[in-house]
Amino acid sequence: MVDALRERIIATIQRVLGPEANVEATRLELSSLKMLELVVALEEEFGIEISDDAPLGYVTSSVDSIAKYLRETAGL
Repeated sequence: MVDALRERIIATIQRVLGPEANVEATRLELSSLKMLELVVALEEEFGIEISDDAPLGYVTSSVDSIAKYLRETAGL
């Protein structure tokens, strides 16, 4: 079952990458520019700031890793 957090993450990814983005992939294939766009979109969507020290390649690698990061660091 998809929870509300995953739904918001998926909607954000699709807004940045387009509706054809494979959000169920074990690894999102992102260029550096798309990764930064996704980070900015996540910050805006969830009202958080993702630290410059955060491992962005890992954080943005999949829906599950984004959800894990948001739960652990932002308490969502």
